[in-house]
Amino acid sequence: MMFAKRTAAALGFALLLAGSAVAAVPAKPAKTYPTGAFAVADHKVAPTEVMDARAIPDMTGKPSLMITLSPAAAAAIGGKAGDRLPCTLDGKVIGTSPADALATDHVLAISGDFGDYDATAALARRISGRDPLPDAEGDE
Repeated sequence: MMFAKRTAAALGFALLLAGSAVAAVPAKPAKTYPTGAFAVADHKVAPTEVMDARAIPDMTGKPSLMITLSPAAAAAIGGKAGDRLPCTLDGKVIGTSPADALATDHVLAISGDFGDYDATAALARRISGRDPLPDAEGDE
């Protein structure tokens, strides 16, 4: 019985040490990119207010932008159902987004002539300052 208690205590201590070693490994810092001045309906949106920005296919298969904002940023922009919100980057119009998705999901859906997926993904990084978040399927 004494051997079992000592073995259990030793195993518990070993697990505690192993957990501490794993916790001590620093997380890899996320890569950042230079950003531009992004605005929606004349409301300046800081990169810290952009939760995610990515290139996705639109209904015709062309690349478009999907930008998820913080709830506070989405509320500050506002807009009524049916409105189209103009979106600019560095003072140039990049497209419009329906206000409906911004109000419900904090999402901007911008279609335009952005070029290929690489160019559209680069535009998304210029808005958010970072790569898109991994999706639920485990993309990294």
